[in-house]
Amino acid sequence: MKAYYYMSSLDSSQFEQVRCCEVKEVLTFETGKPALLVNVEPAVLGQAVDRSADIDELILTARFEGDNVAAITTFPCFVYVCLPKPGGTIEHGLRADSLDIVAWAELYRTAEDARLKRFDTGAG
Repeated sequence: MKAYYYMSSLDSSQFEQVRCCEVKEVLTFETGKPALLVNVEPAVLGQAVDRSADIDELILTARFEGDNVAAITTFPCFVYVCLPKPGGTIEHGLRADSLDIVAWAELYRTAEDARLKRFDTGAG
């Protein structure tokens, strides 16, 4: 079963628009920290992230110690939005120095939560 999240950003106007993120794969940094390889719809304007072509694939990893993008328990989950450095590739054993952080964003359960920037209340 495919996993889907919805991404928006409180910090970046370029990533404020709600995007559907389909999880393609869970990757792992050399340190053991997990990251998600996701397809995003709509694509990110390449010029906005210093790339020549629009981007439909991103790497997302948790911004805060103790959070885990491979097993999200509280929403939103605050993430770094990353791309391989120009000429780089995506593979397991990711290294932080092989990625460019292009934004900070959040993953939400639903598109509506992302649109409203709705945080879990702890109720329910």
